[in-house]
Amino acid sequence: MSKNAVFPARHQSLRAITSVAVVAALLLGQAACLTTNVPPVGAGPAFTPENDERRLWEQAQAEERKLRDKAALYQDPILEGYLNDVGRRLVEPSVGDQEAIRIRVFAIQDPALNAFTYPTGSIYVHTGLLARLENEAQLAVVLGHEMTHATHRHALEFQRSARNKMIGFSIASIVGSIMVADAAGRKAEKGDYSGAYVLNQIGNSMVGLGLELGFLAAVNGFGRELEREADEVGLGRVDAAGYDPRQAPRVFELLKDDHGDDRKLEVFFFGSHPRLDERIADMKELVSQRYGGAAGGERVSDTREFRMRTRVLVRDDAAENIRIGRLGTAGAEIGKVLDLTPNDPVAHFLAGQIAGKRASDEKDRARADRFEDEALKEYEEAARLDPQFADPHRAIGVLLYKSADAEGALRAFRRYLELKPDAPDARQVKDYILEIEAR
Repeated sequence: MSKNAVFPARHQSLRAITSVAVVAALLLGQAACLTTNVPPVGAGPAFTPENDERRLWEQAQAEERKLRDKAALYQDPILEGYLNDVGRRLVEPSVGDQEAIRIRVFAIQDPALNAFTYPTGSIYVHTGLLARLENEAQLAVVLGHEMTHATHRHALEFQRSARNKMIGFSIASIVGSIMVADAAGRKAEKGDYSGAYVLNQIGNSMVGLGLELGFLAAVNGFGRELEREADEVGLGRVDAAGYDPRQAPRVFELLKDDHGDDRKLEVFFFGSHPRLDERIADMKELVSQRYGGAAGGERVSDTREFRMRTRVLVRDDAAENIRIGRLGTAGAEIGKVLDLTPNDPVAHFLAGQIAGKRASDEKDRARADRFEDEALKEYEEAARLDPQFADPHRAIGVLLYKSADAEGALRAFRRYLELKPDAPDARQVKDYILEIEAR
């Protein structure tokens, strides 16, 4: 794989610099100060976007069309319905009754710890973040924070503040994108393609598509003051909906746990460890001040629906983390799935893949052998649980072939082709069989 293939948006972001002068000139030409003290949606009569806000919404709608055309939305209508049910519980009637803004939640298939909101009310949460959460109350904390950016019109406040300070609204986004592009480019040049992948998928896909609002919300954030307001208002929504606000600090603690993987540049609004420590402290203080450090009465933390609706998503996210080499994170995710459904053949197959990759990475031969034994055990369990599941048989065949068990490998490869005769690698497996038979 070439460096350019890993990181094509690096060159696109550099080309985008040519538009900075034009954008800055347009924004700097607006001399009149605009108020940043805007009431939230639902604070008064029927909400109608102001003129500059309408332009912001038109930009947001155009960006969303591009995003939905290019990004891989996670396809699970039941999960999407569940996420939106939780979102609706957090929306006050005064907001839910408004026609101009609509809170909708979507999942993006990507292993990064990321979420962002458009001013029109569309919330996008990455599967990596959803997979890291432990319960429904934590999901409510994330959604409450994100929807507050929309209902409290933070994009408009941020844009007006930038204009009043004579700062081009797009400059921060484009400069930030170039920084992310350069960081990912350096990772790719050093051979760290998994790190470059995380950066590329989030920040740089937005840069390549020209998604300034999405990039601002996902990468740069709206500044400490507005982010803190989103925390405060969002936590009030969590409490009003009957969820336990004490789960809020736990969200940040979970995102701080790297599961032994190298830390990547996760471009969520609380990305680095120092910022996570800061937000954990802020949230604990907020919970203590507003809610006495404890939730009064009955408060919901976990639900079986959360665990069941996110189970397959967590498993799918583990598969993606295996692909990019984040084996610690993948292992933790598979552990969650197997705790809930121990007879899941796909989860056992993925556990085998994790052990197999650890064996390949292990320099100590004895430890590598133990990982290979573990992988074989997981593959055999997957095949036992689902006799029609072909992939474990191919994996078993490869392991047995490598360990010089020709007869066992032959049986496994033949079974694989019986179950999956049109497999894309069928020709390769047939060649393995020919080699064994020729001995």
